[in-house]
Amino acid sequence: MEIPLLTKGESKVYKALVELGDTSIGNIIKISGVSHSKIYDILKRLSEKGLISSINNNGRQYFSPADPSRLLELVGEKENELQQSKEKIKDIVKTLKLRRNITNPKNILSSYEGIKGMKTVLEYVLDKLKKGEEVLILGTPRQINESIGGYIKEWQRRRIAIGAKCKIITDMNLVQWEYDWWKKSKRNLLTFTKKSSMNSPAYFVITKDLVITIYFSKNILSLIVEHQEIAERYKEFFEILWKQN
Repeated sequence: MEIPLLTKGESKVYKALVELGDTSIGNIIKISGVSHSKIYDILKRLSEKGLISSINNNGRQYFSPADPSRLLELVGEKENELQQSKEKIKDIVKTLKLRRNITNPKNILSSYEGIKGMKTVLEYVLDKLKKGEEVLILGTPRQINESIGGYIKEWQRRRIAIGAKCKIITDMNLVQWEYDWWKKSKRNLLTFTKKSSMNSPAYFVITKDLVITIYFSKNILSLIVEHQEIAERYKEFFEILWKQN
């Protein structure tokens, strides 16, 4: 049985000392099975850990084990060391991240293709949304309803469940939803809709720090711009359109 925080040799020697009590090196070697060449180093390490003590008696050195409860104290000391290391590492991580951002700025633009890519982008929006935050949607091309209409309804349900608000400027030809849960979200001031006098060339989703643009051509192309200042500009543009409709 090895003792945690001790090496195999240290475990053998300490257990032998607990069994023997005050004793000489010869007896320790005999009971522990540790070789003579290693015993002195092991005893030194055990002494540094406060697990043994030694005395000289008539020119002979004897060793005594500390109370086994000292092992629990060692665990506590190790925990304190780990906590201190954790705090130091936190500071180091902050510094390294700062250096990384300076030397390797974050790529603010990502692109995805296809229906799966479009869902990936929209899921990312939901993952970042928090209660009380606002998401703006501009345009509702017929292709989005044809390709993932069911998913969009579920996406909106989840957005409502989060407690995030949503303002939508729909395309002029969109048939408005009449679902009870949708009407309820409007009554609860979580959803606001207006109809545009034109059709949008894409599907735009805007949050405090994201601008999502989904284009429908031969392939579906979804773009994420993750930049707070750019998102603010898009929000300003959206609000102008909101007032005009």
